[in-house]
Amino acid sequence: MTNEDSPPSSTKLFEALQKEFTCFNDGSVRDSRGILNTVWKVSDFQRWWLAFETHAGVPLGRKLMNAATDQEEYFLNESSLFDVGWFMKKLKVNALLTQRWQNMGWGQYSLSKNTVLSHLLAPVCSGFALATLETLKSHRFKVQWRQVSNVQIQLETSDDPRSISVAPPPPQFHWDSKPIDSLPQQNKGLALDLQLNEYGWSHSGEHCFLLPIGVLQRLFESVNMQGLQLPSDVLDAWEFPEEFNSSHALSLVLSSLAMNDMVSQSERPIYIQNLKSWSQLVEAYMVPFGFGSFASIRALDEQGGVEFELRPSALLPLTLGYLIAFWQRGIGRKARVKMASKNENWSFQITSFLDYAE
Repeated sequence: MTNEDSPPSSTKLFEALQKEFTCFNDGSVRDSRGILNTVWKVSDFQRWWLAFETHAGVPLGRKLMNAATDQEEYFLNESSLFDVGWFMKKLKVNALLTQRWQNMGWGQYSLSKNTVLSHLLAPVCSGFALATLETLKSHRFKVQWRQVSNVQIQLETSDDPRSISVAPPPPQFHWDSKPIDSLPQQNKGLALDLQLNEYGWSHSGEHCFLLPIGVLQRLFESVNMQGLQLPSDVLDAWEFPEEFNSSHALSLVLSSLAMNDMVSQSERPIYIQNLKSWSQLVEAYMVPFGFGSFASIRALDEQGGVEFELRPSALLPLTLGYLIAFWQRGIGRKARVKMASKNENWSFQITSFLDYAE
């Protein structure tokens, strides 16, 4: 994006995001506090979410909203964003709120009208709005959302007798619980072709937004506690190490299934000719948007089988989901996935589910 070709408002947004967010050499995007964020196309996240909920087989909209609420509440408490003193507090709070939602691409939230204008899914932006309301009021609320139009959501709140308590940090899972010696090296700022629009911003003409990975961590924890059972034909394609927490496997598989559906429904051209093709795919579709990368790759067979080493990370379900989706679309076969611990990383061998004659 060049400042000469962009209107002042888009340029200001670009500069704000460059200042707040940094791309690292492990394919992550982190804010100034080190919190992992991912850049989603609105349409991609809608596809991912619909597929995730469909594969789970139960409605999960309320759990997604609660996850968004807890993560944003955690951020607001940790950052003390609204601690601005009493002088002109209302004006300052509204300005900070507008800036937060604009920078993240979430749209607009009116405290006075309790209305959200956004391209995001209703459970997500309603959760972010509820966190803001509860933080500012120091009071719990029950909320129902009503979709007035494709961009307008009306929140209806009532008092919740529960006492207000600080939202905990996002949970850890087996895939990100290994010790890491140091943070990855900084690489560069967000390389996005930004354009500010009425209810958020777009990248290369597509409505996009930033999603803290803690939202999905909290969602996965909630889903893991559901006691859901995946079909045997799905589980037959996965092999986990004995020490891996079986309840954690559920959200890892669900996220990968959803990512595969999302990629299949997109217009991304996926061509895999050799190992170099994998680096090109990752650099094009994952790294610029904070979806991670692999530490190493090697070929396993003549049928496209590969082994990836992935670093322990909260991003791993999304990183792995992308890689499996690319393999299935690029190779044209159903994948078998074998997970193992290797060199302080996680090894994932992706091969054909069915055996083919050489």
